Amino acid sequence: MNPLKKLASEAGLYGLPSILGRLLNYLLVPIHTAIFLEAEYGSLNQLYAYAAFLNIIYTYGMETAFFRFSTKEKDNSYYSQAFTSILISSLIFSTAIFLFSEQIIDFLKLSVETYIVRYLAVIFFIDAIIAIPLAKLRLEHKAKKFAFTRMSSIVLNIAFNILFLMLFPYLAKKGFMNWDSKESVGIGYVFLANLLANISMILILYKEIFSAHLQIQWIKLRKMLVYAWPILLMGVAGIAVEQLDKILFEFLLPEDFYAGINAKAAIGIYSAAFKLSVFMALAVQAFRYAGEPFFFSQAEDKQAPELFAKVLYYFVSLSLIIWVGVSLNADLIGQIFLRGSGYRDALFLVPILLLGKLFFGIYVNLSIWFKITDKTYYGVYISVLGGLVTLVGDLILIPILGYTGAAIATLLAYFSMMVYCYFTGQKYFKIPYQVGKIFLNILISGILIATYFYFKPDSSWLNYTLGVLITLIFILIVYLYERKRVFSNKLN
Repeated sequence: MNPLKKLASEAGLYGLPSILGRLLNYLLVPIHTAIFLEAEYGSLNQLYAYAAFLNIIYTYGMETAFFRFSTKEKDNSYYSQAFTSILISSLIFSTAIFLFSEQIIDFLKLSVETYIVRYLAVIFFIDAIIAIPLAKLRLEHKAKKFAFTRMSSIVLNIAFNILFLMLFPYLAKKGFMNWDSKESVGIGYVFLANLLANISMILILYKEIFSAHLQIQWIKLRKMLVYAWPILLMGVAGIAVEQLDKILFEFLLPEDFYAGINAKAAIGIYSAAFKLSVFMALAVQAFRYAGEPFFFSQAEDKQAPELFAKVLYYFVSLSLIIWVGVSLNADLIGQIFLRGSGYRDALFLVPILLLGKLFFGIYVNLSIWFKITDKTYYGVYISVLGGLVTLVGDLILIPILGYTGAAIATLLAYFSMMVYCYFTGQKYFKIPYQVGKIFLNILISGILIATYFYFKPDSSWLNYTLGVLITLIFILIVYLYERKRVFSNKLN
C-alpha cells in the first residue's frame, strides 16, 4: 500500500475522534457563552490553561519514549515500564494536589472552590494513566478502538454538560427536582462532567491497562527518561506558546484598556476567538497521532527524505483550505457558536491565530528529524525559543495592543520555532522540502484572506454567502491542482 495512502487513512481514523470530538465539543461553546458571563468564561479558560501545563508534566514525554524504544528494540516490555512509571508519578502528583488544594488556590490567586481543584487532580490522574494504553493502540495500528475510546469520552462530556447546565436547571425551574445552579457552581459542573467522561476511558481500556505488568527495570526506564526529559521540556515550552497569554493577560492588561469590561472578561472574549483556531489544531492533532509512528516506521527507508517532503507539502495544502475557509467564514461561525454578542468582538484575530497554528503544524512535520536522530535536545532549544518569544511578546504587546498583541505574540513564536527547526534540521537530516512552493501557496492564501477582509461587504448575509462561495471555489482549485499527484506512487 502506498505509504501516503496509509498515512492518510490512519490520520483519518486517529483524527476522527479529535475532529468530530472538537466539533462536538464546540457545541459546548454556545452553551457556555450563553450561560456564563465573559468574566466567568475567562476564569474557566484560565483554569484549563493551567491544566494544559499539568497534563504535559504528568506524562513527561513517556509516550514518545515508548514509541521510540518499542520500535527500535522490538521489545514489548517498554509498555509496562512506561505505564508503571506514569502510574506511580501520577499518584504522587494528584495526591499532593488533592491534599494541598487550598494552598494552591491561595498561591495562584484563583477564584474557585476547593472541590474544583480536587476534581482536576483526579482528571489529571486519569488522563495520565490512559496515555500509554492509547499510545499502545496507535503503535499497534488499532485506530478504530482508539477512535471509539476518545469519542466515548467526548460524547459523554457533552451529554453531562447539557444535563448539568441545561436540563437539570430547567427541570428544577419547573419544580420537578432540586438543583443548585448558582453561577459559582456552574463552572464546577463543567469539571464534574469532564471527570465523569474521563472515567469511561478507563472502562474501555481495561484490557490494555491490566495487560501492563507493574515493574521497574531501571536500565530500560533510565533510557526512556533520558530520552523523554527533553520531550517534557519541549512540551512545557510548547504549551507556554499556546496558553501563557491566558495566564499573564490579567496581570499585563492596563486597567480600563477595553471600555466597559475588565481583564477577566477580555480573557473570555479572546478565548472565544481562540476557539475558532481549533479547526487548524484539529488537522495538526490528527497528523501527530498518525504521523509520529508513521515517520518512525519509515525512517530507515532510502526514500524517506523524499516521502517526508511530500507529506509536508500536502499537509500544508490541506491546512490552507482550513485557513481560508475558517477565516472567510469567521463571522458566520461566530454568529452560530458564540451566543453572546460580546464574545464576537475579537473575531478579526481568527486569521492570525489560524496562521500561527499552521506554522505550528509545519513545525510538527519538521521536528521529526531530531526525534529519529535521537537529538531530542534540539526540541528543547526550539521549544524554549518559542516560549521565550511568547513571553517577551506578551510582555511587550499585551499592554499596548491587548488581545491583539497576545495573538501576534503567538504567531511570532510559532514562526520562530518553524524557521529554526527547518534550518537546523537540514544540517543533520536533509530533506528536500518544497520551500518555494509552500511559501508561495501560503502567500497566495494570505493575500486572498486579506483582500476579502478589506473588501468585506457590510451586509451580513452577503458576507456569509460570499465567504462560503469563495471557500468552495478555493477548495475546488486546490483539489483539481493536486489530485493527480497526491496519491501517486511517485514521491515527486
